[in-house]
Amino acid sequence: MTKKLLIVNNNFDTGGVQRSLANLLDLIHEEYDITLFVFSATGDYSKLIPNDVEVLEANPILNLLGISQKQAKTKGMALYLLRGALAFYTKLINCHLPIFLMVSTQKKLKDFDVAISFLHNDTGKLLYGGCNDFVTRRVESKKKVAFLHCDFSEYGGNTRHNRKSYRNFDKVAAVSEGCKKSFVKAVSDMEDRTYCVYNCHNYTEYEKMAKKDPVNYPGDILNIVTAARIDDGKGIIRTVKVLKEIKYEGYRFCWHVLGDGNKKIQVEELVSSLGLENEVILHGNQKNPYRYIKNADLFLLPSYHEAAPMVFGESKSLGVPVITTETTSARDMILEDREGTVCENSSEGIYRALKAVLDDPSKLNRWKLYLSNKSYDNNLALEQFRKLME
Repeated sequence: MTKKLLIVNNNFDTGGVQRSLANLLDLIHEEYDITLFVFSATGDYSKLIPNDVEVLEANPILNLLGISQKQAKTKGMALYLLRGALAFYTKLINCHLPIFLMVSTQKKLKDFDVAISFLHNDTGKLLYGGCNDFVTRRVESKKKVAFLHCDFSEYGGNTRHNRKSYRNFDKVAAVSEGCKKSFVKAVSDMEDRTYCVYNCHNYTEYEKMAKKDPVNYPGDILNIVTAARIDDGKGIIRTVKVLKEIKYEGYRFCWHVLGDGNKKIQVEELVSSLGLENEVILHGNQKNPYRYIKNADLFLLPSYHEAAPMVFGESKSLGVPVITTETTSARDMILEDREGTVCENSSEGIYRALKAVLDDPSKLNRWKLYLSNKSYDNNLALEQFRKLME
């Protein structure tokens, strides 16, 4: 008999968690009877959801947990003010009471074999998350599973409240071995209930999108691409400073940054003050980042901390080597000196890794050759997911 799954997420906005969900649904929708419950049905990835997946959207109050304050303006003044008040309370105290109240307004969902919270809890100081609370309090199912897309020990959400939240689930699915180890380190009594389930990728879609008006870069410089939020955690600011040093030493390169964030203006000002307008280009959010990645010389991820970045699989499948700082899953996901390299998580580490390929371009050629001869698939990820559903 086909199992009935309920999957809960916040929205369909562009992001790694949403992309992972869309890829998973594309692969499993014919195996399971799936209902997808989202706080808000907004976002570019909504068009990627298979037609036979039933999509349910939250009521107007819980809907506020899936949208920004700016988006709430379109919902009417009452809901706009309500979200503003809840966000203010969250900054002042925490998000626990606001999320409890918002989740309580939603009618219960019943009669599922497995209910899955696909989005982890946040730090407590943002009006964000709530999927764990919804699944544990407003869903009736035989089993409950929580996905973990973060480095639990490092991301700021390793709190008593969140540890207690995960103990309410039958199973926890971490998206890499590194994420699993990080979570078990913090919540050791959950070790027997914690599994590794890799993110799924739509490799055919990546290649298809990459061929739509691909960016052609000049052949006489090092062309670097990064796709990431421009915030404190992604290491963009420290990398700009590193590139100033590399430019001063006479090297030629161009760094293309895809993404927006709360530090974008600061980065723009830094780029200008350091005279790097021709070497660092901020493209903003891109609906099709693959057209930028496909012909790049390398993909750079200079983050301070990461879980299991989707962009590693995306870049490798397009034949583009990766340079990444050492984070919880980096060495699990990047085969050293084959698919790229993992460098020390510091400005000096980023500097040395970039200098190494600038001084010896044959490294890039060797990595690209390895990637061109390798094929990637979702077989292991699907096997892990099916076991999780047992």
